[in-house]
Amino acid sequence: MMLMDILTSQGCTVLQWGRLSDRIGRKPVLLIGLSGSCIAMLSFGLSTTYPRLLVSRGMAGLLNGNIGVAKTAIAEMTDDSNRPVAIAMFPAAWFVGCTFGQHQISELSWCSHAFI
Repeated sequence: MMLMDILTSQGCTVLQWGRLSDRIGRKPVLLIGLSGSCIAMLSFGLSTTYPRLLVSRGMAGLLNGNIGVAKTAIAEMTDDSNRPVAIAMFPAAWFVGCTFGQHQISELSWCSHAFI
């Protein structure tokens, strides 16, 4: 249910993020999305009820629809000689972030006892 919530909201906002980035620029849109995703994840972690979990995941999806904007920014910053490498590094960076992020969370799991 939560995965469907985030994917649906992300799919509904992809085109709007692209239009907004054409109007105000790529960097502000990426900063808005990143800041909002950070707040949504914090809200998800601090949620105590299931409806709040769904709302925070929906908010994360609405703000995370700017993945196309990030790929467009990468394509605009590179030239034909290094574009394939830059585009290939995008999922590699995602994989490294997911791997080390989970490791960091597991290392900080001792903190959870302080909040219970």
